[in-house]
Amino acid sequence: MSSYQGLEVIIDWLEFTVLDTTLKDVIDKFLNIPFAHFSPLAKGRFGYHNQLKWKGGHVYIMFTAIGEEISENTRVKQETGIHVMITGQGCRQYSSELSLETLLRRLSALPRVNFSRIDLAIDDYESKILNYDTIHEAALAGYFTSRWSKWDEINSRQTSNGHFLGRTMYFGSQNSDLFCRIYDKSLERKAKSEENPENIPKKWTRLELVYRKDRAKKVVEHLIKGKKPLGHVLRGTLKQYLRFLKPSTDQNKSRWPSAGWWELLLSDVESLQLTIKKERKSIEDMTAWVDKQISPTIAAIMKAQEGDMSWLRKIILKGSTRLTQKHLDAISMYKGSVVYD
Repeated sequence: MSSYQGLEVIIDWLEFTVLDTTLKDVIDKFLNIPFAHFSPLAKGRFGYHNQLKWKGGHVYIMFTAIGEEISENTRVKQETGIHVMITGQGCRQYSSELSLETLLRRLSALPRVNFSRIDLAIDDYESKILNYDTIHEAALAGYFTSRWSKWDEINSRQTSNGHFLGRTMYFGSQNSDLFCRIYDKSLERKAKSEENPENIPKKWTRLELVYRKDRAKKVVEHLIKGKKPLGHVLRGTLKQYLRFLKPSTDQNKSRWPSAGWWELLLSDVESLQLTIKKERKSIEDMTAWVDKQISPTIAAIMKAQEGDMSWLRKIILKGSTRLTQKHLDAISMYKGSVVYD
C-alpha cells in the first residue's frame, strides 16, 4: 500500500502461474503460509483438476495433481503449473498479515512465472480529487482524450424509488489487457455490506486499472526491478492513456489544457510505457508450435490416407510461395546458428 495526496493506492487483485516448482514451495516459500492453513475444495477451476482455499481469506491455489491424495508433497502436472488467484478481498486479508510486494519480489526472482492479472486501485475517501460526478460529467461532455477507443457506464437502481445502487464507468474494453474502471465505492459498499452505513465514507470514489498478461508482467517489472511505488505506476499509466480536459475554444482538443484536478492527480509523474517488444519467432519456436497445435491433425490425415504424403507435399509447396520476411529471417538465423559436423 502507498499513498499520494492523501489518496490510498493498493494492489486489489493478483493472479499468477508458477512453472517448474512444487506445491509446497508455492505455499510455504512464496506465499509464506503454512500448508495446514489451506483446505481442499470440491472442484478445480480454469481447467485445473484441484483447488485449495486459504482458511484466512480469498486466496485460491489451482493445480492438477498426479495421484489422488492431496498433501504438501503432492506432485503436480508441470505442463500447466500451479495457478494462484488472490481476489480483491483476498489482497486485503493477505496484506493484514503479509506483504504483497514481498510476494511479487519473490516471484520476480523465479525463472518461470507468468503474471496473468494485477489490479491497482486508488481510493479517494472524500472525493476531493477523484470525484465520480465530476468525472462522469466530463465524460458525457467529451472533455477528455484517451488512447482507449471506447467508454461505457453501468448503473443499477432500486425498483421502488429509483435510487442508485451502483454507478461504474469503464474506459477501454473489459476484454482487453488493460482498462480503467471508476466507480462510486460508497454505493458499492452499502449495497454489498452488512456493516452500519454510517461507518462507510459518504463520498468514496475508487479508480482501478486492470492489467493482464504482458501488461501485468510489465507492471511487476516497474514495481520490483524499477523500484517504482504503486502510486507512481498507477498514475504513470493514467498519464499514458487518459487525460481529462478544461474546455477551450480551440478546435483541436489535443491542445486543450488538462483539468485542474487531473493535473493535481498526475503531477510529478511521467507517462509509463507498458508495451513489451515481441521477440522474433525462431525455427525452433515454429517447430514447437506445429508439434503442439497441429501434430494430431497431421497424424490423423496420415493415418486416414494410409501413409500417403502427397497431400502434405502439396501444402508445403503452396506454403513456400507465401513466406513472409519474418519466415525468411527465421530461416537465415537458423542456418547461421547450426553447426554441421
